[in-house]
Amino acid sequence: MSFDDLVCQAADELAARALTRRTLIAEAAVGGVGLTLLGCGESKDDAQAAPPPGVPRACGLTRGRIHVCYEPWGVVRSEPADLLPRGYTGVAVRKGPEPDAPIIYKNGDPCVIRVGGVFGRQSLRQNDRTGGVEGNCPAPPIRAGRGAGKGFIWGYPGPRRDSGTWNKGGWIAQSVDGVELTEGWPDYHRPICGPADLDFDCRAGDDPNSRFKTDCRKLAYPDDPGFKCNGGDTRLGTCGSSRVLHIGIQEDFDPHELVHDLSHERYNLKYQADSTTIFWLVPGDVVRRYCFKCTLYNPSRQCPPETADPNSKGCCRAYSCVTVVKARYCPAGVSGWINSSVLRTEKRAKREIAQALEQVGSFNGY
Repeated sequence: MSFDDLVCQAADELAARALTRRTLIAEAAVGGVGLTLLGCGESKDDAQAAPPPGVPRACGLTRGRIHVCYEPWGVVRSEPADLLPRGYTGVAVRKGPEPDAPIIYKNGDPCVIRVGGVFGRQSLRQNDRTGGVEGNCPAPPIRAGRGAGKGFIWGYPGPRRDSGTWNKGGWIAQSVDGVELTEGWPDYHRPICGPADLDFDCRAGDDPNSRFKTDCRKLAYPDDPGFKCNGGDTRLGTCGSSRVLHIGIQEDFDPHELVHDLSHERYNLKYQADSTTIFWLVPGDVVRRYCFKCTLYNPSRQCPPETADPNSKGCCRAYSCVTVVKARYCPAGVSGWINSSVLRTEKRAKREIAQALEQVGSFNGY
């Protein structure tokens, strides 16, 4: 076992500590899962752009070399009723690998996959030394479970007609207290292509002509290319001296108020800007920012000062490359890109969190 493997294993063991959402921010504390790692399942050589000295290699990871895939899984029985919103049965999609971690919401509804519903279980990203473009982008190994007993897996619900809920990625219970809630569904009839159909179905294996890859081009949004095996390059953006920042609360003041705002994808930690999500961050988490850039895709309706980019005309959706210092549901040391609109100074973040708690009393359920 390599040193990196040992580090990843130790991080998983630390992340398996029994933490509950009830300690989230109500006590104004940040959980520490703290062990530094470069990104489990990845090689130090995988980053394709050369970041400046002192900037994490993950900041230079190209979007065209992520190549994750998804296995179809199904819900076979419901979580206990006391872990779900009233009136719901099935298995929830959560921000952390814990039975009572906050459930993710969309359009005011909790994301709960119905019994008999399908979701895609995420793989690791492709390691260029063992596959990648040169190997026709074979299916990478599946991403390991985390949390208590490693019983939670990262995935996202399939089509609403087949899952019963909205498409929002997060942690899904495979088992709770030894009871199996979800299992693999190798015979599911549709390809699972990822949230934006830019990834592919793991059942393609190493076959570049499998329908589990080719259909992920046919099903893509009109403005997206769909899955393709490519390398590409990346634009690092503006990199400079690192700065410690805290995750605050960015509100849209929409009809669903805070419950929707805190489940917005702006809190997703991604491999690359506007790319595949790998963890959720929550208010009170602490990160170190190294680079930032604007992406003109899907502009934000609001443009807080944190999105300012002097190298870009006008206001656009901005992302920052960060390394996690302390976080509730993500191991310390993981690097990735997050929407800049949630980054705050420590003082401002604490003020926003305090004001929000005055309104809602607790972040339980958020």
